[in-house]
Amino acid sequence: MGRSVLCESFVEDYLRQLSRKAGVCMGLLIGQPSAGGKDYIVHASRITEDETSDDSQKLNATVAAQHALDATRMLPGGMYVMGIFVIHPKNVFQETALLSSIKFILMSMKATFDANPLIMGTCEELEKGEKLVLHYSSGSKAHVCKTVSLAAENPTILPCDWKFVERLTTWHKLNVFFETDEVYPLKSRSGQEQYDTEANLTDCAKKLKEQLMEAKILFDGAPKLGADTVEGVLTMKNQEKFLANVYLPTSAELSTNEAKIEQFAGTLKFDGIVSSQIYIHSRCTFSEAERFIVTDIVRSLMSRIQIHCDSLVQTEDTPQDKITLNELPRRIYFPVRSQGGFPVQFCDYLFPEESVETPLVRIKEMLDISVTARDVNCKVELVPVVKEDERPAEDVWRKANTDDDFEGKLNLPVVGGLVTVIVLLIALLVYYFMK
Repeated sequence: MGRSVLCESFVEDYLRQLSRKAGVCMGLLIGQPSAGGKDYIVHASRITEDETSDDSQKLNATVAAQHALDATRMLPGGMYVMGIFVIHPKNVFQETALLSSIKFILMSMKATFDANPLIMGTCEELEKGEKLVLHYSSGSKAHVCKTVSLAAENPTILPCDWKFVERLTTWHKLNVFFETDEVYPLKSRSGQEQYDTEANLTDCAKKLKEQLMEAKILFDGAPKLGADTVEGVLTMKNQEKFLANVYLPTSAELSTNEAKIEQFAGTLKFDGIVSSQIYIHSRCTFSEAERFIVTDIVRSLMSRIQIHCDSLVQTEDTPQDKITLNELPRRIYFPVRSQGGFPVQFCDYLFPEESVETPLVRIKEMLDISVTARDVNCKVELVPVVKEDERPAEDVWRKANTDDDFEGKLNLPVVGGLVTVIVLLIALLVYYFMK
């Protein structure tokens, strides 16, 4: 027996509208895999108008793979690109050329995700190397879904049971605010003095992922059995949500064999608070929930790093400052459906100088979701604006961090105490004369 998939009924409405407007087109299926035997599809988004054109199969696969990667950056942990849909008058599973093109596109998506492992675009433990392919007939409006196994070099087609369901499950929201404050060595490019910003930031995210994979996640201050379902525990406790805490492992002892002294040309301080907001279905286990939390934190960090580095314009000959501030964009959230009470939200990222209207076009292009500025929640993460002329120069920074300048500094606690005493004396004098 193949996989079983439940899909929200409003996705069928979307496919029906596309079949009338676009005729022949292709898009992404977005949802959550499950170890319980059922997968859930919550969104479908068209890729581009020319995806199924006959101009270049390679170009189609390249564009589709990049679109899948960009869309995954906007998904919370637990949500993945589960496969693709194809709207076509012919049955794609009976057309050799079309089926071959679909397999090539899915393999290109897999290669793109493999090349960006920190985006965590696949969940092999739950998907088992399989991607969904839904054919929706533009003529009869009939549909058929199969899975394509990408585990072997020659992808194989497997059966799949697909059903459109009204409100297929209850979605539970988990909020986690993860704080990191680490210092890593700063590595320069081979044979050059210039630092590779993206490589160094990516290395930070990679080490953080390794820590998170070993982390302990407590729900309501206590560990939970991995096989227990979230809804089952919530029902027993008669509550609606959990408070989740992530505890990173630390070495209690450092042996003489592990201790070593290394010298680096510089260091990178990687700190901040990540807003992690995931949605899990009613039969989700705590083991799956823990995996989705880790996925969300790592994916969010890597998405910010890639977006930030894509915005940098710097040549190899450009001199770098001794002290460089890299402000990663902050996370914002928007609803998958602005009406109907559907609770699931996706996310995007906003630079300090950008307005809330900036991502609206990108959201439409990547996910085909129409939202207004009023729908966007941009207040979950607040980043202080640091102007370029407010940053201390290197000589000022060095002077401020030397003991020689101690006498010239204001001791803020002492000053605060003196002010408090003066205010108290004034209050006593006023009280005495008014008595």
